[in-house]
Amino acid sequence: MKKSKLISQIQSFEDWKAVLSLTMDEYSAWLQEFQLGSTEEEGSLDKCRKSLHDDRLSIAFVAEFSRGKTELINALFFSDYGRRLLPSTAGRTTMCPTEIFYDKDADEAYIQLLPIETRLEDISLDQYKHDPDAWVKLPLDPSSADQVEATLQNVVHTQRVPPAEARNLGLYDPDRDLLESESSETVEIPKWRHARISFPHPLLKRGLTILDTPGLNALGTEPELTLSMLPSAQVVLFVLAADTGVTRSDMEIWTQHLRGCGSRSRQRLMVVLNKIDTLWDEMRDDDAILDTITEQRDKTAGILGISNQSVFPVSAHKGLLAKSRNDQALLDRSALSALEDFLSHDLIELRREIIQETITYDVAMMLENGVGLMESRRNGIDSQLAQLGSLSGKSQGAIGQLALEAQEHRNNYQKNLDDFRTSRRMLEVKADKLRRLLNMKQLEKEFDKTRQNMNGNWTTVGLQKSMRTLFELMRNDMGQVVKEIEQTRRLVRGIYHRFQSEHDVDLQPRMFSVMRHRVELELLCQEAEIFRNSPLTAATEKHFVINKFFLALVDRARMIFNLVRYQVDNWLVMALEPLIMHLRERREQIENRFNDLQRISRSRDTLNTRIAELTQQKEVILDHLVFLRALHDRLSKTLPTQENEPPMKVATGGC
Repeated sequence: MKKSKLISQIQSFEDWKAVLSLTMDEYSAWLQEFQLGSTEEEGSLDKCRKSLHDDRLSIAFVAEFSRGKTELINALFFSDYGRRLLPSTAGRTTMCPTEIFYDKDADEAYIQLLPIETRLEDISLDQYKHDPDAWVKLPLDPSSADQVEATLQNVVHTQRVPPAEARNLGLYDPDRDLLESESSETVEIPKWRHARISFPHPLLKRGLTILDTPGLNALGTEPELTLSMLPSAQVVLFVLAADTGVTRSDMEIWTQHLRGCGSRSRQRLMVVLNKIDTLWDEMRDDDAILDTITEQRDKTAGILGISNQSVFPVSAHKGLLAKSRNDQALLDRSALSALEDFLSHDLIELRREIIQETITYDVAMMLENGVGLMESRRNGIDSQLAQLGSLSGKSQGAIGQLALEAQEHRNNYQKNLDDFRTSRRMLEVKADKLRRLLNMKQLEKEFDKTRQNMNGNWTTVGLQKSMRTLFELMRNDMGQVVKEIEQTRRLVRGIYHRFQSEHDVDLQPRMFSVMRHRVELELLCQEAEIFRNSPLTAATEKHFVINKFFLALVDRARMIFNLVRYQVDNWLVMALEPLIMHLRERREQIENRFNDLQRISRSRDTLNTRIAELTQQKEVILDHLVFLRALHDRLSKTLPTQENEPPMKVATGGC
């Protein structure tokens, strides 16, 4: 059976990242060898390397119970083991949100389980990830499928506790949980709040992260899933069952937690209509079965209000069976390959675009500046050679006159340097204002003030007002940041324009836009408004409402502002770096020319020696240019392999 395109494309993507990493390493080594790099540029390269190292491809799977979601994960990623590594047998499966990845730093296989009792603490899931003592950690033995399968059964474990305890954990409401009686001595709740599985699967080792979420209850009670973890995934797969269609609880998940995902420019939302094998009927012909599956797909798309091209009918069970038995015919019938093909294109292409617009762009700008520096140095040597070549036969007075002109160039350089310093001070004033606007200490004071107000207010209306006031404040703050950044951009462009006009050089400034983060904050404001007005919020105890609001919504807003501050700092540090490098090079050329004329005026014997030295230096510079242009070409031309365009027609699993 041929290797799936998803596996092939992820491998190709990681190979491309390896080339990008190699390019950064070679450029950094070149800078260090010839002592051309500044502290700022080396720091920028280090940040690019770290971002590339930390980059992960993320797929989130969302579904109600018994939709075959975990079976789909097994079929897509763990079929090579010939069995179900993740629990997906009949009945309840995953009881707690589960992240599946590979821990490169620890380089070991394990499962970490966070006790459900941690919900009583005002600590976010993200904070708990940095506290290993809070988790129960169990080793996994990848060489033993039996041991792995048995250990992973922990994710389905539940426990029975008194109703009062379940209410304190925010996991029981007698008005909603009709299957449990208020008079019952105990109610069933998950044993674990969150699970993290590190496993050395080839795709996981190459940076893939899988998020498995267990139904509506978990999405409602653990807001970080819907307000932080799901939005951070590149692809969200909503899994439905072909035999049940879109149920009421499915629709609640869709409307309350997922529908907005597709509006994010950096995220794909797709629907998987699983269990199409329940529609296979040996008493009907292939065309009739295909028509039924197509009808169910179209009906599902209509109910959800999406294109039918976004709905993928599959049979995860038959796909897993086909892969374990190496049965290509059954795999084709399961239609699993169509979903894999689409994922392989959309997931990889989306992540590639993000890296291209961030890391690759920054490295390309550095290389272009390096090329510009070498070209400036070559042009300066050409000018020096032309001047020195014209000195043969000239009188001592003529050489003295050229020395005076060189001194005038030195004076003009000093004037240009003074002008640049003035411009730099103007930029520093703008930078200080931006940093004040992005002062996280001031924002944290507003967060603390809002929490105090909410804790002191016992009415739902009061809580809702505090939520709205805080997000309106953050929206206004971001608006001020956007306005100030645009003014700073104009200042930077003006500095470069003056410099280019006076020195006839082609240097391009690095620009920064905050619009993507502003859009992200605006989407978060909309999510906060939905949370604020949700009937579930009104029915939930005040303590959990406040915790949900701060651990999910406010934490995410904090992350947005922190990221903007970090990126603005990087931009301001590097904004004028190309001009600084050019000025240093210009000063060196002027000094070399002046010193040459001084020496030649004292002894004509040094003329030919200096011409030979400069000619040799030019050859070295030409070699540097070849090297840097090769790195730049590699950066711009080496892209992840995209074998085919994404399928426009979705297979529907006919016989």
